[in-house]
Amino acid sequence: MKMKNCMILMITILLLTAFMAGSATALEKHKMRVVTTTYDITMDVTIAKEKGYFELLGLDFEPITVKGGTATIISAIGSGDVDGCFLASSGAFAAYSKGVRMVQVAGNGNRTFDFYALKDSPINSLKDFEGKKIANKPRPSGPWLSLRHDLDDQNINAEVIDVKTEDLALSALLTGKVDVSIGEAAFEAMYGDKIKKVHSSTISKYLYNSCGWWFKEEYAKKNPDAIKKFVDGMLLARLFIHEHKDKAMQILARETHMDLAAFKFKDAYTLPTFDMPTTIYKYGLDKMVGIFQKYQLVEGEVNVDDLVDRRFSLIIDEDY
Repeated sequence: MKMKNCMILMITILLLTAFMAGSATALEKHKMRVVTTTYDITMDVTIAKEKGYFELLGLDFEPITVKGGTATIISAIGSGDVDGCFLASSGAFAAYSKGVRMVQVAGNGNRTFDFYALKDSPINSLKDFEGKKIANKPRPSGPWLSLRHDLDDQNINAEVIDVKTEDLALSALLTGKVDVSIGEAAFEAMYGDKIKKVHSSTISKYLYNSCGWWFKEEYAKKNPDAIKKFVDGMLLARLFIHEHKDKAMQILARETHMDLAAFKFKDAYTLPTFDMPTTIYKYGLDKMVGIFQKYQLVEGEVNVDDLVDRRFSLIIDEDY
């Protein structure tokens, strides 16, 4: 406990020092337009905006919502309509192959891709998936890759049924149409008396850790002070999440339209893990390049060193 409190104190001092050091240039307000999401793993940026941390640090932060997924986001970055975005590594690799140069300045919160069976099912681990029906999101989604990789790695044959959403997968499980389903963090909190977690993908950490906040390379070169304020604001939000979990949950529930009153087992829901200070998992990016290429999810060669801006976050170069 003392070590944790010490870490929080050090981060607070670091941020206050950074803020005071930058106060001389605070009058020069930096602007940025960033494509954001309402995922729980990006709630730090949502909270930084809501709590006024970006404003405090002298950043005019404009969150942008786009329709159309990764291709639309890449198009918006390429055209210059936005400066940065939250993006999975697969999207950044795809942009790289199309000549749209982006750099990651910070990673996101960490989650796992989890799979569930009914409470009384004899299925208890990945090895029990042999010959079973599994409801999962289709290729090329993260859930698809997380399951496909583990099934192939263990030479397990299973019938995978495509569904559009995790909710539909859960419905198929509860009605007995499948034996296993992809899930979300809220499922155990809502249906802990009916379902159990039976597998977490072995590549979850690489899939999630390689996602993050990306900015157009040219913007990062010209506006390092703006990105520093963005990362510092995110770090203040992470500190808030750590210290005020209930309030953070309320903000997340409102943004994601999650009904906290429906949680029968509130202790089963845990917020994502956020690194403090922020990190970039370069090893995870390298790992995912190979996995994406194996499943033909990215074209051409990708040089990860070109995609990492080392100025704003700690770089993890080794396995973890």
